[in-house]
Amino acid sequence: MTIPHSPFRIPHSAFATCRAPALVLTAALLVAAAPALGLDTFDRHTAYWLDQVTKKGTAVAEMSSRQAAELKFLGPDVSAPCVVVRTGDGNVAKALVSFGFRKSDPKPVPVVVIERFVTYDRDRPNIALAAGKNVMLFPGFQFDLDIGQVVPDKLGGDLSFNDQRRLLPLGEAKLFGLSGSALPAADEASEPSAGPGVLPRDFAGTWIVDADGRLKGKWTLAVDDEGNVDGQHLSDETQSTFTLSGKITEGNRLQCEVQFANAAQAFDLYLWTGHKTHMAGTTLQQDRKLGVFAVRESKKKPAP
Repeated sequence: MTIPHSPFRIPHSAFATCRAPALVLTAALLVAAAPALGLDTFDRHTAYWLDQVTKKGTAVAEMSSRQAAELKFLGPDVSAPCVVVRTGDGNVAKALVSFGFRKSDPKPVPVVVIERFVTYDRDRPNIALAAGKNVMLFPGFQFDLDIGQVVPDKLGGDLSFNDQRRLLPLGEAKLFGLSGSALPAADEASEPSAGPGVLPRDFAGTWIVDADGRLKGKWTLAVDDEGNVDGQHLSDETQSTFTLSGKITEGNRLQCEVQFANAAQAFDLYLWTGHKTHMAGTTLQQDRKLGVFAVRESKKKPAP
């Protein structure tokens, strides 16, 4: 699937994000900080959690720079306010937004930068229709989240930005501010057990996975006492989420399949028995065996 991207990019030394609504930038402006490598709290907010926000939250008529500044960040690894949008086509989207000014003569022009965004297909849960980053929206322009493009007035945009520095939903679109994470608290059981023995729960948690450099993403695994595994694969490239299922065998072996859009792909990995923070093995892709490496994502120090 091709993910469309907008041609409206941030040139170097063109923009600086701001938390204070009255900040005017003079001299050369700084580039907005790029998101950290890998998958973070923003990525974990998949279509299911965004749907909960639109069902339980209250839509707003506009989002000003001051309102955005009052939103809590999703987590310590995210450095911009997050909004959720139910698009005019009924899809759900998330976006990190930053308000500021672009240097211009005779005076700076207000802009909002959509630092990152993902739009999910309403008919295929967690399949991304569009995703992108660093889209600069000027007053009078609109952004269509369903196709991931800046569009002219009256051509089906979901959001617009005006010279009062307000982000506005258009037509049937609905806009929500997300203050803090919508995810449940982390489960302590997702941390590996101490000692050399391997328990089924030692596979539980989140893993950064790289299959031969071709398939990168994150696995979120849940494991029962009998070693049955259920989870999700979140694609680093497309931000789509796919079902994972498998079984723990031989103590430290994980055999599983990820059900992608067109076919299932098998994985055969072994958990390192020392610190239990790495897995290595193979995957079968179109009758070719490829190497796979996985690293546990954890905020705690590895167990001894």
